[in-house]
Amino acid sequence: MNTTGLNIIKTLGCLTAVTFFTVYNTYDNYNYNYDQILAFLTFISTIATPLFFVVTGYMDADSQHTPEWQMKKIRGILTIFIFWFSIYYLWGPYQKGYLIQPWFIFSLVIIYTFHPVVEWLAKRRVILASLVFALLIFSFAYDLLAIYFTESKSFSAPAQFRIWTWVLYYLTGQLLYDPVVSTLYSRPRIAKYAAIAIPFVYTFTWFYEKHFFFSIFNVERNSFILTGSQVYILVLLIIIAANGVKPDATRLPVSEMVSSLGKTMTGVYILHYTFFNLLIEWIPINSLTAKLLVILMTFLLSVASSMLLLKSNLTKKLITF
Repeated sequence: MNTTGLNIIKTLGCLTAVTFFTVYNTYDNYNYNYDQILAFLTFISTIATPLFFVVTGYMDADSQHTPEWQMKKIRGILTIFIFWFSIYYLWGPYQKGYLIQPWFIFSLVIIYTFHPVVEWLAKRRVILASLVFALLIFSFAYDLLAIYFTESKSFSAPAQFRIWTWVLYYLTGQLLYDPVVSTLYSRPRIAKYAAIAIPFVYTFTWFYEKHFFFSIFNVERNSFILTGSQVYILVLLIIIAANGVKPDATRLPVSEMVSSLGKTMTGVYILHYTFFNLLIEWIPINSLTAKLLVILMTFLLSVASSMLLLKSNLTKKLITF
């Protein structure tokens, strides 16, 4: 994946994280169940968490993997978790960002604990691709069985605790880094077809979720599509389309802006909950316009704060690993 495409994906991750979770975490009537515009924003933003794990997997594939690197990653993740979780208990206005949820940290720690296995797989393209495909089939099967066997404890794992899903996306990032695979999806024609397919797949997925799984859609507030198997196709298409954007196709100011925004991805995942909860205390949300304004301000404040924290070698450890 070229640098421009990677920065676009990371920026998209920032935007979708803020949109998705600030729409859900609200104390007014302008939430997912009441407004079609917000429903649409929520739906198209369900790629936020998958994008994070794919990008992390891709970037790790470009790193030097040593025992020291592995331990540094685990220490970095635990440092972020302990620091922000402590702030959460000591300072009321602070709210746990999505990256500070225990299941999120648990998934990352598992991935890095068994990273020597990931490295072994990365050197064996066919085996890695086969495992990714097997995990995708397993994820899809589990989604279906969880719907039809609601009383079974074996299929009652909440969507966010289905760790294999996040492993699937992480390994997908590793696979996308592979030179042969990268050469394949980097063809201009492939990127063009992917861009054309995205709105059609989104439309299909919308009706698929709303009608085929209508009952679970209402009961779980659509939470399962966050890890739904069909979202995997959307994530791949978006990544391939973004990779088709060449560096010389974007103007310098835009390219620099996307590059800067991309660096703040992890920080935005951590900080946006807090800014959202502070803003809704000061801004009464009594209209759709007010709600969208709060979402925009949440994004801008999260990005600006992350940029400031990244300037110091000490503070950047609190928002990146």
